[in-house]
Amino acid sequence: MLPFSNSTKIRAALTVLCILLACTGVYYFVKPSANSDMPPALPRETEVAKQDAKIKITSTTDIVQRIVYLKCNEEETFRTKPADNLIGLNYQQIQQIYSGWTIEKFDMPEVEMSLKVNSLCREHANNMFIGVKDGYVAVFHGKPGGKAILKEVTKIPITKLVPGDAEELKHGMIVQSREELLRFIEGLESR
Repeated sequence: MLPFSNSTKIRAALTVLCILLACTGVYYFVKPSANSDMPPALPRETEVAKQDAKIKITSTTDIVQRIVYLKCNEEETFRTKPADNLIGLNYQQIQQIYSGWTIEKFDMPEVEMSLKVNSLCREHANNMFIGVKDGYVAVFHGKPGGKAILKEVTKIPITKLVPGDAEELKHGMIVQSREELLRFIEGLESR
């Protein structure tokens, strides 16, 4: 054995032990482990959205509702103030009331939500017109113009129509009811 005194051996062992403890402490407290319960650090630009039960609708909150009509790809957006029965409700309570809606934003100044509906918007559902598609008389949902949706194409070629009728149909002729539509098409077929 080497000639070391007991106090030197104890001092050396304590020094090694302190260094090991310091390294272990630095490792566990400075470098987070993969199994840690702490979430990974996010870049400074990242915005964290969390639903806080303390955030509630007030009388000044704007409610923005967006309805997407899948059959015509149109959207309607409504901006209102909350009804009295919504004031004071939090995210979970609003989610229960508007169960079919997707809540996209929820904070005191504004709540945004959207709903997808498998139907036509009011303009397309309530309006029809007769026009021309590929040289034939056709029926469209909506109003004459670029956003019209084809409902059906008849077997009536526009070449068999009176020139004035053909010209009018090229611009689109609005009909007010299904009965008016049927009468007009019957009239075209009988000519």
